[in-house]
Amino acid sequence: MTIHAGSAATSSASSSTSEVVAVLGPEAPAGPGPALAVTVVICVYTEQRWPQIIRAVGSVLAQDVPAAQVVVVVDHNPALLERARATFPELTVVPSTGPRGLSAARNTGLAQATGEIVAFLDDDAEAEPDWLARLLPHYRDGRVLAVGGHAVPAWEEERPRWLPPEFDWVVGCSFTGQPTEVTPVRNVIGCNMSFRRSVLDRTAGFDPALGRVGRTPVGCEETELCIRIRQLEPDGVVLHEPAARVRHRVTVDRATWRYFRQRCFSEGRSKAVVARLVGADAGLATERAYTRRTLPAGVRRGLRQVRDGDRAGLLRSAAIVAGLLVTAAGYVSAQALRASQAVGTPVPRRRAGPAPVRVLAVELSEGMPDVPDTGGPDGARYGAAQVLVRLHGQPLGLVDVALPAGGLTAPALSAAIRARLSAAIDEHLLYDGLPTLDPLDAAAAGEAGLVAAGASCRCHPAVVEPAPFVSVVVPTCGRTPLLESTLDSLAALDYPHYEIVVVDNAPQVAATARVVAARAADDPRLRYTSEPRPGVAHARNRGLAEARGAIVAFADDDVTLDRGWLRSLVDGFTGDDVAGVTGQVLARKLDTPSQIWLEQYGGYGKGCQRRRFDRAGSATLDAGGARRVDQPPPSLYPYLPGSYGSGANMAFRADVLRRLGGFDPRLRTGEDIDVLLRTVLAGHVLTYEPGAVVWHTHRRELRALRRTMFRYGVGLGAVITKCLAADPTARRELLGRLPGGVAYALRPGSARNGRKQEGYPASLTALELCGLALGPAYYAAAAARSGRSRR
Repeated sequence: MTIHAGSAATSSASSSTSEVVAVLGPEAPAGPGPALAVTVVICVYTEQRWPQIIRAVGSVLAQDVPAAQVVVVVDHNPALLERARATFPELTVVPSTGPRGLSAARNTGLAQATGEIVAFLDDDAEAEPDWLARLLPHYRDGRVLAVGGHAVPAWEEERPRWLPPEFDWVVGCSFTGQPTEVTPVRNVIGCNMSFRRSVLDRTAGFDPALGRVGRTPVGCEETELCIRIRQLEPDGVVLHEPAARVRHRVTVDRATWRYFRQRCFSEGRSKAVVARLVGADAGLATERAYTRRTLPAGVRRGLRQVRDGDRAGLLRSAAIVAGLLVTAAGYVSAQALRASQAVGTPVPRRRAGPAPVRVLAVELSEGMPDVPDTGGPDGARYGAAQVLVRLHGQPLGLVDVALPAGGLTAPALSAAIRARLSAAIDEHLLYDGLPTLDPLDAAAAGEAGLVAAGASCRCHPAVVEPAPFVSVVVPTCGRTPLLESTLDSLAALDYPHYEIVVVDNAPQVAATARVVAARAADDPRLRYTSEPRPGVAHARNRGLAEARGAIVAFADDDVTLDRGWLRSLVDGFTGDDVAGVTGQVLARKLDTPSQIWLEQYGGYGKGCQRRRFDRAGSATLDAGGARRVDQPPPSLYPYLPGSYGSGANMAFRADVLRRLGGFDPRLRTGEDIDVLLRTVLAGHVLTYEPGAVVWHTHRRELRALRRTMFRYGVGLGAVITKCLAADPTARRELLGRLPGGVAYALRPGSARNGRKQEGYPASLTALELCGLALGPAYYAAAAARSGRSRR
């Protein structure tokens, strides 16, 4: 049926007009004008929503200001089309003429519209009786291009306690941070919006590459359209009218954590498409302000609620952080994969992985080897080499060199090392009281080495007797072949006074106990203990409880340790204020793309420069261990625990670690960076000693690397959440730095991402960010389990 417009009645009209004058200025009309004809479009797609469809249509027919036309568009569902036509014979009921999806259905409704204004209402929303009366008066000013209203969630059941109001957009409703009075905005909300038809007629309407398809939770089509019409009419205005209200139904399936994650990720992908279509400045301006102001305020509010006794406040704060990071992960994923149907860009082909990299170590005083390119995995040639360069046993740097066909000669390698590390070599030689490098032709220094042999190194003084007794704890979980290699290298350490405590975290598998028992018969330094509770934190705590040494060192069961590893770690305890020392973790092999990508990620290697960390900042140390340069602390310092070192290679004063409470078993991953961070925040000093080298067995398979990246993200997210929940000082500092932290995580040129080369899979970054986003939820769930267990 055709419904004729009545009067532009009600007192709300004149009230809205005065608000327009206040917002747009004196050009807005001050009095009532002629009524505007409006077409209301409702898009439907499934018979499962039939009761909601009836209510949505009924709410439009009951408007104080009647619509001139009501169009119901059925999206590729013949049965529903027939039913709608039979039920609403006097309405305009048409099938969608475009591809499946909400955007194409809305375009079909627009093509059918006869009114000067076209309003859109979702099929699961009900408009308040004065909805149109609140929207229409704003169009009396010719500058108004679109007007949107407020969407109130109508929960099918109770609102989830964990869902923060800042993320009500996830369920298609208005959210905290939106204006509370008539205000120009960038875009309207999809379930409650209207447009001037003359403007839409000059565009291509909604972009079918954006918008929901069935139950797939995507969107941003109205954002892109509003930006586009503003570009078409630079002097035009898009208004938000909070008094124009609809009630948007939220079903049980949308009130779940799973839907929250999917919707956030899809929103990030959609934002990436919008940014490509209209530019990042226009496409992300509102999101930047929302991230800088609204979200930190929401996190602070949730934590205050925890303090006031509402434990769900922690969940809401965690959900804000998780939602932001999952959305960012979706954005990064879409950007990297260029998955925009709107511009027709094909998904790039999967690139071949990087060529294998030969790993070797060179001692400058022992001569320079040739580096062949043969002997790679499956007969492949090595395309490059990663060379650890040492002088008198002290690492000076990693040199990456390309390997030409036939390999690299010793003089060529010598020249490459001189070109990149001459300053570090000279500094070391001067400290040892030796002459610096002679500027001779590099070829002359090839096989003979760059420096003279036989000199002693002052960087490693003799161990003071009696040497401190050290307990080396090795947690293991049934990886027997790797463990045996680790135990071989531990038995050969160049240190006089230590024990080895193997903690079996899978005692139901008897192989570990047999291996340790056989070796312990010949080596009294080796002891076996078990920890049946799963998790490396439990295993390390068991080792700490069993340790008899003044210093307790930790090594993973998949590393091979340099002979001087333990001596170098002990050297790192240079003063009473040093509570912990971390060492350098290098790859044993870089044969597969996954191993190379992990190295590019930089999750283990921390360089060959000695460093000192305390609460105030970090400093590099010279060859003798003296403070040389105070580093300007990064914006996130000290909350960058990954920069301190790795759990695969670390040592602590045992009494300090016990006072700190050991490792937190609520952290199923990230417990190592948590204890490093707590050490610094407690006022202690950490040092990084690159001479304490272990060689790590990177996983060869891409599937394993994906799991690793996700776990890294979860661990960091959980550690940050723990700081927010438990430490008021950390809470204040972190909340102010949250936007900078997101930028640090996402920016390609940041120190965190600088080593990733072209071809590094975007999926790995996305998985890490997803893990980072989910870390708060993992921690909250673990904390709840721990609380129940204690009770």
